[in-house]
Amino acid sequence: MKQLLQHLVARVLRTVGGRVLAVGFAMAAVWTIATACHILDANNPDVVPTGGLNDPLALPTIRAGAIGDFGLAYTGSGASGSGGTVEGQVLASGLLADEWINTETFPDRVQADARQTDRASGTFTAVFRNVARAHLSALRAADAYRRLADTTKTTALAEMLVLAGYSRLFFAENYCSGVPLSYPNPDGTVAFGDQNTTDQMLDSALVLFDQALAAAQAFIPASRTDTLVNKPTFIALATVGKARTFLDMGRITDADTMLTVATVATSFAYSIQHDLNTTRQQNGVYSGIRKFKRYGVANREGGVGLAWQDSLDPRTTFTRSPGTNKGFDNATPQFDQLRYVDEKASITLATGLEARLINAEAAMLRGDLAGFKGILDSLRARPPAYILAGVQATTSPGNAPAPVSPMPPLAAPASPAAAVDLLFNERAHWLWATGHRLNDLRRLVRATGTRGGYGRAENTVFPNGPYFKNGLNYGTDVNYPIPLDEQNNPHFTQCLDRLP
Repeated sequence: MKQLLQHLVARVLRTVGGRVLAVGFAMAAVWTIATACHILDANNPDVVPTGGLNDPLALPTIRAGAIGDFGLAYTGSGASGSGGTVEGQVLASGLLADEWINTETFPDRVQADARQTDRASGTFTAVFRNVARAHLSALRAADAYRRLADTTKTTALAEMLVLAGYSRLFFAENYCSGVPLSYPNPDGTVAFGDQNTTDQMLDSALVLFDQALAAAQAFIPASRTDTLVNKPTFIALATVGKARTFLDMGRITDADTMLTVATVATSFAYSIQHDLNTTRQQNGVYSGIRKFKRYGVANREGGVGLAWQDSLDPRTTFTRSPGTNKGFDNATPQFDQLRYVDEKASITLATGLEARLINAEAAMLRGDLAGFKGILDSLRARPPAYILAGVQATTSPGNAPAPVSPMPPLAAPASPAAAVDLLFNERAHWLWATGHRLNDLRRLVRATGTRGGYGRAENTVFPNGPYFKNGLNYGTDVNYPIPLDEQNNPHFTQCLDRLP
């Protein structure tokens, strides 16, 4: 039991033959399109002797391990076979929402797609553990930078704090209320964490983003010692994370106030990058859909899901090639997404595009429908450069999808309800396959006045009715449960609630 929980809380470093190997070698790149700059800034990680972990020279490897663990939690991996972890939060959250449908046979994924999540699921226990591992990896890396580096000369501390903050956001946005945060002690025992309500998880994420923002602002470019990018980029990264937290709290005015064009340019994007060095470093969304065919692009799922296929929107392109292509179950028509077209495709975590969408939502809620429409039309007329350049799609020369061309302006919404429809439709297409959709559906059905809720009936938002395989009907789950093995934690009982 003890070993099982220690795996759950996820050590950042794995001991191998008396030496310590940093877990996770995927790199992150910050894409600063405005200056046409693409920097892959982490050194190649290496095997570090145990005693060297307190040496400043180990910091690049510690940072790379934290980024790799976060990438696995967020985007998944290219691990092969049913025993490998393919999905991260992008696939898992989209499966419970209306972005993806199940195209294979594994019962726990079928049940999740049918909104009947299983606490004992091995697949989704691994997904949960990977977020816990990412959270601890980032916190430990931040602690290492505080102890071993002059944090006025590096932006890595801000980056690590942001990744820890996003890990908590994943718990708040995609899981039930009551997630505990446990920590390993130096002697190998576990400091069992108490359960956190969703509000408490958001509050704690906000603290981390505030710390990240302070660290980014304290950075002195003239005295820099690292090879990371400029100060405004990391201020923007922390600002978008903080604003997303405010949005989840229902503090839309605070989010809007932070997100000025001067602070977060529309061209800003922070991406998790992938490569072919190991399957762990490959893009899990590409692998889960196009390589292993366990997921496919949905279309009006459960009668109320978004018409991802029928809309023929250039931001959410897909293919069925050949025309007889079927999923792993050899029965379900396989429609593949085309945003990420190979294993090396990068996936954005925080963007200026998301910032403008939050600005638009704030305008809508204060009754400025002209300003609201103006922001959305501006994005359509000038799609952000990282969409145009294919940065969100691939790093392989000659293998990028067609860029998104300017799109016509939107029709003016005829009512407040129509404006909400328009907003969430634009969010769905711009933020497709980046782990936003489940939380947006939850916001739509959440009670008005509660954490940014819009009070819509669940059966008008989430897929419902007869499920398309195994004779199932859609259930009522709007989030993932905390895995069963967390009951090893004496402070945990079960989800505090499964409310949106």
